[in-house]
Parts: sequence; structure tokens; C-alpha cells
Amino acid sequence: MIYWKGQIINPEDFRVPSYYISPFNVKELSKIDKIKSIPSDHNDMVAKLNSKFGNHEYLVSGKEAMYKALSFYNLDKNDEVYVVTSTGNKYVSSCVTNEIEKYCNWSRKRSDKTKLVFVIHEFGVVYKQMDELKETNLPIIEDLAMSLFSNDSDGKIGTYGDFAIYSLPKFFPIQFGGVLRYNNPKFSDDELGKNELPFQIDLKRTSHFYLKKEKKIIKKRLANYNYYALKLNKIGLNTRFILNSKETPSVFMFTTDSLNLNELKVFMQKNGVECSIFYGENAFYLPVHQNLKKFDLDFIINLIKYFTIENQ
Repeated sequence: MIYWKGQIINPEDFRVPSYYISPFNVKELSKIDKIKSIPSDHNDMVAKLNSKFGNHEYLVSGKEAMYKALSFYNLDKNDEVYVVTSTGNKYVSSCVTNEIEKYCNWSRKRSDKTKLVFVIHEFGVVYKQMDELKETNLPIIEDLAMSLFSNDSDGKIGTYGDFAIYSLPKFFPIQFGGVLRYNNPKFSDDELGKNELPFQIDLKRTSHFYLKKEKKIIKKRLANYNYYALKLNKIGLNTRFILNSKETPSVFMFTTDSLNLNELKVFMQKNGVECSIFYGENAFYLPVHQNLKKFDLDFIINLIKYFTIENQ
């Protein structure tokens, strides 16, 4: 253990704080339990959820939603899914590739084997060439797991493809939950919303509760993002994304050529901060969610400053 500028570095194992990419923390459990029991105006709830997600269903996770969307295309093991990312980075999370590989192959290039396009709107940054993808006449699935509150200038993100996928814990302080949006009537199911399981009913209630706080969530995430940028840019860590007015971050990412990011990842995680490297670039990302207060941001920033000084 080290005491540095009033802050504990490398604490004992059972006294480590927990700063997650998700806004969830253990204090949220009792809040969520209360939310599930709050009476809701059914018509208001349905209208709010449909306005955000269109024709949709709730699943356990974003990965399950992805798996189900892929199931509608009768993919053969020799077929390919063309994966497109908003950042242009060649790295694709195994959370995506593992689900595709249950059906067929995936590629970062189009070929005569391409059967559909899978667009990942990464970290709150939306893919800007959706109209060009539509012109290929290939089916499209949009992955909005990290971009729930982001859109393009036309307000059409999430509606370009047959399906859109959302991961609720990335933005709401809950432990699970995915949404699969159906945009193509060809795949519509008249049974959607009928005979819902208990967890689906609870997800509807909690989603409705937090969607009513959408503007506050967006405002706080952007404030946190800008605070990181102000403080970290001063020590030579450059902001990776310049967000437009309709984009809401799921993380704060910086770039650097001066730090060993593998060592930084180990150090930050040892001190209770969920983080990772954006592989393929000298980039690193941190929590930015709405439940982080100035103290929390300063705590995380001070860890990075300590690491930077110790590794000069």
C-alpha cells in the first residue's frame, strides 16, 4: 500500500474500490428493487419504449439479441458477415465475433460470400456512411450496445437495418438486459410482448424509469467526458474522439505514445478501475458514466498521474 497525495495506491484486496464501465454498483440493487414495484402508466410506458426502441423485445443480454438477429438469415458455415466499425480500427471484440462464428465466418472486407453487414457504432460514435451501406442492398444489423443515446444528423441510427441491438447495462445501472429492435416487417412477430417472462417485465419497468432521465444522463456523461479531457490533455494524454452534438460517450478514451498501456491496465484494474486498451491503437479507455462524481473522476485521474510519474 502507498499513501500518495491523500489517496491510497494498491490497497488491500478486500478494500479495493469498484469503478465500472457500467454505471452499476451494489447500492443500485435496492433502488432497482423499488423501481420494479413503482406503478407505471401503462400507455405512457409503452409509448416511451416504442419511441426509443420501435418494435422490440427484451432479452438477457446484447449478445443474446445479436445471436437471435443472426438466426433469421439462414446463414451457412461458408457465408460471411461483413463487419464495419465507426472508428475504422481493425480490432473487433470477441463478444461480436464469437456470436457470428456460431453461424458462419466474418470478415472486414466485402466479398462474394458476404450475406449481411454488421455495423458496430463504437463507444458512442456512430458510423457516418450508413446511406452508402444501404446502397449495397445487403441486409444490415446495427450494434448499438455502446451507443444507446447516440444518433446521426437525420436521427436514423438504429433504423437503417433489419435489426438494432442494445445493451442496457452499458447505460443504465442494472445487472443485465438486452434489446432487439425489429425494423423489417419481414421478421416481425405478432407474439412480441405477449406472455412476457418476469425478467422482461422488470426490464420494461426499469428501462422506462431510466429513459425518463435520458437528458440528465446525457448531460452528465458529456460533463464527465469534458472533465477528463481537460485534466488528461494537460499531461499529454490526447482525447481520441471529438463527439458531435448527437453523440453520447460510453467511455472516455485517450491516446498516448509515452505509456506502457498493458502495464497501465494492470495497475488501474488492481486499484479498482475497469478499463482496457483499444487494441490496434495506442489508446486506452475509462469509465465515464453518469454516476461518477467529480471526486470519482479525480480519483481515477490521480491514479493515472501516479502511474505516469512512476514510469517516467
